[in-house]
Formats: sequence, structure tokens, C-alpha cells
Amino acid sequence: MIDVGVCDCDHPRGAELVRILINHPDVELKWVTGSNAGQPIARVVSGIVGECDLTLSSEGPLDEVDVVFLCQGRQHVDACLQALALPPTTRVIDLSGSHNLDTWSGGDWTYGLGEMQRRVLVHDAHHVAVPGNAAAVALLALMPMARNLLVNSPVKLEVDMGAAAFGDGQVLSTDPDGIPLERWTEEQRQEVALVLQQCQSSFNQPVEMSITPVDGRRWLAVTAQVRCGMDGDSVRQLYEEYYDDHNFVFMVDRRPVAADVENTNKCLIYLDKDDQTGMLTVHAMMDLLLKGSAGTAVHMMNLLFGLHERAGLALKGSGC
Repeated sequence: MIDVGVCDCDHPRGAELVRILINHPDVELKWVTGSNAGQPIARVVSGIVGECDLTLSSEGPLDEVDVVFLCQGRQHVDACLQALALPPTTRVIDLSGSHNLDTWSGGDWTYGLGEMQRRVLVHDAHHVAVPGNAAAVALLALMPMARNLLVNSPVKLEVDMGAAAFGDGQVLSTDPDGIPLERWTEEQRQEVALVLQQCQSSFNQPVEMSITPVDGRRWLAVTAQVRCGMDGDSVRQLYEEYYDDHNFVFMVDRRPVAADVENTNKCLIYLDKDDQTGMLTVHAMMDLLLKGSAGTAVHMMNLLFGLHERAGLALKGSGC
């Protein structure tokens, strides 16, 4: 069994992570921190009454664990790591975005996109940074093109993000941690551009990104546009071959809707290629808090500890 600690279940991504981990067959949840220390977790995390009898821990001494998930706002991550004083053998998975732009600079953090980094995550990773929500869906939409050196024109990304990302009561002009949406969008754009450069060393095109908060609570969608000289059938084959041995990304024959992905760890991709203009439009959609955050974090844990990628992530869709 993998002993797990979760820092800050007050954040929506932390609560979602707890819901997954309490039913993971290879995990023992040892502690969870939150602002209501001493209270039963089931009072703070909805939907788990009768499934977890832990109480919330304070930031004081905590049991040693194999892996810690950091779910708090990025402004608190460094202080949390200092307070925890983790032994060198403890793995760390950061959902806050604190280290996403540092993962290619030779430091300790590995970029946690399994569809790009699976081999590295299995063999060499110790500290993992979960991709930003908007960056993740955009990169999954473009990864097969970049891996085949085909992103050779400006990239336009239009992201729609459900209000669940922002937490109850948050003003939708800020990100989940209170950072102005304009600055957050720029950071996500930089993340996409940086990762595309890692996948395709020749990539030197501008990336344009917009993020629009929408009423849908849990869904995250991108419309990505890039020019492509291949015909539509060839592009489809390229995508199918790239994602053939991955467990969570699937090609579909119509534009996905929220009910296709909510409460699952799937990303669904639909391609629309205009052979006359050469414009490829990629529509990708996934659950904001699962594949867009907590589900990917558990996927990273599975890879780090040699488990099947789908362990604990065979989740039930909403169907509505």
C-alpha cells in the first residue's frame, strides 16, 4: 500500500483528490490537512459520508508518508514544504502550478503530463508538477502534431473553463488562487509555448490564448487552431496512432459535450480539418477537476509507484 498525505482539502482540487484516494485500491490515506483541524473530513469534503473516518489534521507533526499532494494556493506551497520537512525519499506531487514553468530548467521538478512524459515519470521522477488546467487541455489537443514536427504556424487557443475551477464565491476575474485572470492566462500561454518547444525543438511560432469562465461547473474545453498540410484522414490517423497506447485520451467522431467527460478522467478529441484552407481545428474536452487536476495527479502517482495507469481512476460519468 502507498501511504498518502494531502495538503489542503479546502481547495476544490484537494477535495476532489480525497474523493478519488479514499477508493483507490493501492492507497492508504494517512492524513489530510485543512482549515478546520479536528473536524471529520466528511464535514468538509462532500459526498464521502460513511466512506472515510479521518479527521482533518493541523500543520503540526504528521505521519511519514510515501507521497504528499500539494493542493493549496501557490502562494502557500513553499511555506508548506518547509513546515513538512519531508524526508528525501518522500515523493511530492504539486497541483498548485508553482513549479510548472521551472520543470525544464534542470531543477528537481518533472512536468506531469503522462501523454508526453510517461517514461520519465516511471523511471526518473521524484517531484512532479501537475500541468495547469488550460495548458493541459491545449497540449493534449496539440501533442500529436508537435511530436511529429507539424506545429509550424501560429497557434490560436480558445479555452472555456467551468466555474468549479474558481471555487465557491470566487470572483471570475481571478484564478482559483486569486491571481488576476489576465496574468493567469499569460502564465498558461507561456506553459503551452514552453512545452511545445520541448516536444518540437523547431517550434518558434506565436501562441495566442484566451480563457473564458463559463457556467458549466466541471468542464474544460479548448478549440485549438493551427495550419496543417496533411489531409483530414491522415491527421486523424496520426492522432489515433499517437494516443493508441494511452489510457485516458480518445478520438471521437463528433464534438464532445460536457456529459461525455464529467466525472471521468478522459480527454475526448474531435478534429475538423478544412482541406481547402489548410486549417486544422482541434476540439478537446475533459473534466476540469479530474483530468484537469486531481485525476492527473493520481495518474502521476500511479506512474511513480509502478501501478497500472488506470488504478483508482475507473470513474463513473454523469450521463446528464
